Amino acid sequence: MKASSHLLFAPAFRHQKLGWLFIAIVAIMVYIATFAMAAEAALSSLSLSRDEGLANHLTVEIPAVEDESSTPQAERIKQAVAVLRGIPELKDVRPVPEEETERLLAPWISEPELLKKLPLPALIDVERASGGGLTASALEDRLRTAVSDARVDDHAAWLADLAHLVKSLAALAGLMIALTGMALVIAIGLICRAVMATERDTIELLHIMGAPDRGIARHFQFQAWRLAWPAALAGFVLAVLSLGFLLFFIRHVVDISALQLVRWIALGLLVILVPAAAVIAASLSARFSVLRLLQSFP
Repeated sequence: MKASSHLLFAPAFRHQKLGWLFIAIVAIMVYIATFAMAAEAALSSLSLSRDEGLANHLTVEIPAVEDESSTPQAERIKQAVAVLRGIPELKDVRPVPEEETERLLAPWISEPELLKKLPLPALIDVERASGGGLTASALEDRLRTAVSDARVDDHAAWLADLAHLVKSLAALAGLMIALTGMALVIAIGLICRAVMATERDTIELLHIMGAPDRGIARHFQFQAWRLAWPAALAGFVLAVLSLGFLLFFIRHVVDISALQLVRWIALGLLVILVPAAAVIAASLSARFSVLRLLQSFP
């Protein structure tokens, strides 16, 4: 068969809109798999960046009191900072400006005037030295010798919950990708049966002319490859746009700028493998399905 016969099965795919059905299935499957993988990888990377930034940090809270006449909050902050800076296990002590505290609360309290009237606690960001074993409760006990109502928040607890959530999402994304791949293979197998049924007379004639099964399957595979590429790219683009909308809507909850450029590049390289893998899977599935069907032909 000549090179032009690569389009041998093109009319069969156009028959009863089987080509459009093939394209739609590939596009939908690529969209689901790409979005699941991209969303999981992006959230995992953001979670990892957050974990790395907060793993050794503690937050000291100095509550506001109704009666500031005895010991003003500013004085209590100075006392707490003096105690903290005298602890050798701590690497850095940084009082959080009031404007930054208000900015952190802004996504939940939309009225600036109400935010300014609230008795906000003063926050102090504390970084433990590498390898230091100072716990939140031990630090709180030391602080309360100077500031009796000081509280210390260790981020380890909610970071562990976040890690469990991300791992669960990763498992769910893997399951979705596996099911999507299985559905793609099954759907392509069914389309192959429909195409082969419409071209049964042509295939029997090719057999009489001496065409081997592998040659027929190769041309069928080429047609599947030709249709799968635009479908995969369409599904990929839609998935990337959907991911962009997702990151846009969670921008107030997750600091996207924390994700380093290297991780964005790694994320892009990982995600772009999905449409390529889908095209290869579609073409190989078509080839092996046809080879198996051709065994039943005379």
